[in-house]
Amino acid sequence: MAENRYRQVMETLRRRIEGGEYPVGSRLPAETELAAALGVSRPTLRQALAGLEREGLLDRVKGSGTFVAQRKLLHESTRFLAGYYQEAAQHHRVLRTEVVALDVRRAGEAGRKLALPATAQVTQLTRRRRIEGFDGGKPVVYTTVYVPYALLPDMARQDFTDTSFYAYLARCGLKVCHASRTLEVIVPPPEIAAALALSPFEPAVYVESVGFDARGRRIEYAQSYYPAGSSKFLIEIDQ
Repeated sequence: MAENRYRQVMETLRRRIEGGEYPVGSRLPAETELAAALGVSRPTLRQALAGLEREGLLDRVKGSGTFVAQRKLLHESTRFLAGYYQEAAQHHRVLRTEVVALDVRRAGEAGRKLALPATAQVTQLTRRRRIEGFDGGKPVVYTTVYVPYALLPDMARQDFTDTSFYAYLARCGLKVCHASRTLEVIVPPPEIAAALALSPFEPAVYVESVGFDARGRRIEYAQSYYPAGSSKFLIEIDQ
């Protein structure tokens, strides 16, 4: 019964936060006042607040109070080899994908990452993704992936609106078995900032990734931009 009660309090507070009654950055009422208003004991309230803090909805500052945090989306692509489509499905998120560009072009600078000459042909796929119900529908990632044209000559004719790129690779007998990734916080180019609905000079987390198959061939080079203010990343290290 006690466990159900604190979960009920969590749901009540979550609805108030998501409904705007407690906006981002605002301070919640003092624990004594809030517990009385909700008709629960302070230990039950504290358990609920701790749960919402673990979810990233609240920041509890000793000596100052409890504040509504800027909601952040946890990205797990830094810890496993899978596409964003699979990650969203794993967490039961409704993913909306917009294909911004899909064409064949010269590799240019991407060729160096794919161990190809700059004049070689690659297929470029650019997508903007949203998670339904998160951050007012703002984009959560803007990604461009480059693939050697010789590996997948039919790629530019595929519809990636509702199709996972990694699932498409699998259908073509290809699989990313190893990836090398770098992550840094940058001010994105103006066109990327506009695509992510970021204000000028607002930072983004930039992730570069090169994917290799079992034979050591470079089969993909990806550039991904995540809004820094609404993103966090899970990194796991095993010894």
